[in-house]
Amino acid sequence: MLNLNNLKSHFIKISGGEVAALKSAVFDSNTAPTIIALHGWLDNAASFTPLINALPQFNWIAIDLPGHGHSFHRANNSYYHFIDWVSDVIEVIDALNLPQPPILVGHSLGGMLGTVLAGLYPDKISKLILIDSAGLVIQDDANALVNIRAAMNSRLDLVHKKPRHHEDINAAIKARQKAGGISLDSAKILVERNTELKDGGYRWRTDIRLRTGSPVRVNLTAAQQIIAAIEVKTLIILATDGYESMQTNYSKFQSFYRNHKMVEVSGSHHCHLDDPSETSQQIAEFLL
Repeated sequence: MLNLNNLKSHFIKISGGEVAALKSAVFDSNTAPTIIALHGWLDNAASFTPLINALPQFNWIAIDLPGHGHSFHRANNSYYHFIDWVSDVIEVIDALNLPQPPILVGHSLGGMLGTVLAGLYPDKISKLILIDSAGLVIQDDANALVNIRAAMNSRLDLVHKKPRHHEDINAAIKARQKAGGISLDSAKILVERNTELKDGGYRWRTDIRLRTGSPVRVNLTAAQQIIAAIEVKTLIILATDGYESMQTNYSKFQSFYRNHKMVEVSGSHHCHLDDPSETSQQIAEFLL
């Protein structure tokens, strides 16, 4: 059973709007190291609640990336470019005005954002922890035309799409469980933060534009340079039954991480959410 009494809602104002977060209840009075947690695509800050409960000795602040959870949505004529989230996170760090650079924990997409941030601005964080995340998703030069066209088509298709509703919360939970390959309990954690009751049904809070493809990605050379520029100690946690692409990415970029340790934990891509015991142990050993 999750203990949510040690968490409280928080909002951080940045240039684009308000970024929602869950933070340790003792955050403002505790001198423990601060961990900023970045979730994966279509997840939200609540995905870290099991991990926060397992590691209460740290000051946690898990944010909803813009377009997710309770955070702001971008302007109507905008989309969600990967690099824009990096600048959002930098603004969050600056707004928190912490006495020391925070530890950054990122899952999946959040880990890739942390990777770029650490490479571009090494002084912004003190350590980097990646959960079933490694390297970056890079431009496929051989299929660039096809990929760009598909991304543009995904935008045009939005004109004819409307946000989906579920008649009750349990239907939404089961849909999220099926889509994410996660446990029912994990799906409930994500869905309760990511839905709202509106027009007689439960509607997803996530911006529908998050489902559009990306027409522009960094190339291999840029990704290698970014990763090679990371100065902080880095822990890469890969799940035994996680995304195969993360294992492939680790093999591709392993030699460019200057100061890192890679460990494997049992579980799925959401290993930190379904069963945080191994993940929390590895993080504790890395930090303490």
